[in-house]
Amino acid sequence: MDTANALDAKTLDISDDYLQSIFAAMESDGYCCIPDFVDAASLIKMQEFVASAVRDSENEYVAFRGGEAVKGSGLDELAQATSFQSIFARLYVKSRNKPAPPVEFYQLLRCLTGKGMNEHSFNFHYDSYLVTALIPVVIPKDGRPGDLYLVPNTRPVRETYAGNLVDKFFLDKMRQKSLKGRAESNPGSFTRIKMVPGSLYLFWGYRSIHANEPCDPNTVRATALYHYFDPHANSRLKARLRG
Repeated sequence: MDTANALDAKTLDISDDYLQSIFAAMESDGYCCIPDFVDAASLIKMQEFVASAVRDSENEYVAFRGGEAVKGSGLDELAQATSFQSIFARLYVKSRNKPAPPVEFYQLLRCLTGKGMNEHSFNFHYDSYLVTALIPVVIPKDGRPGDLYLVPNTRPVRETYAGNLVDKFFLDKMRQKSLKGRAESNPGSFTRIKMVPGSLYLFWGYRSIHANEPCDPNTVRATALYHYFDPHANSRLKARLRG
């Protein structure tokens, strides 16, 4: 679903009706797009950060995790904006029917280019977090643009971390090859999202199989990701496996 109004992310105020339409689109279509979510000046600032990062990496894949890693880009400021955090908390309430925990993001900026482009593309997966928000910062204008491929809402939120692991194992070991082949031969069988820099894309990352299309190695595809709410954050099994 695409909403019509251009919005300044720093002053965004979403009404209850608007939030309901976002939620409904995520449930029915698998995702929602808010066009022009980031204002032009802020987007340019983010793009300059990406350009500098790609130069420093000698035109190879580079990723930044956390707000501190992207300090000064504007992406860190967005994560602290109360109006932005409110979107996630209210979507949580809509989907889980209970009060939302504090909004703390797992934040990521991925800059795909060079030899690492294929290695980091068409890797189909479920996220560990309920809500995923994606802001395209740079999208190639030539060749393949790096569309987001989505198989939306294919599983519920699992009651246990073990159930989550079974889903991820089956996807990675049993379905990965067939999904990659299907993406190459029949891309229309996916929900295929053509992304526009500065827009905001929201989907249930935990519940949806997804991956990015590769681009040409001499182009840059940079996306900012904000993940919210790990259903298994307090799992003892998860703590043991990662300990």
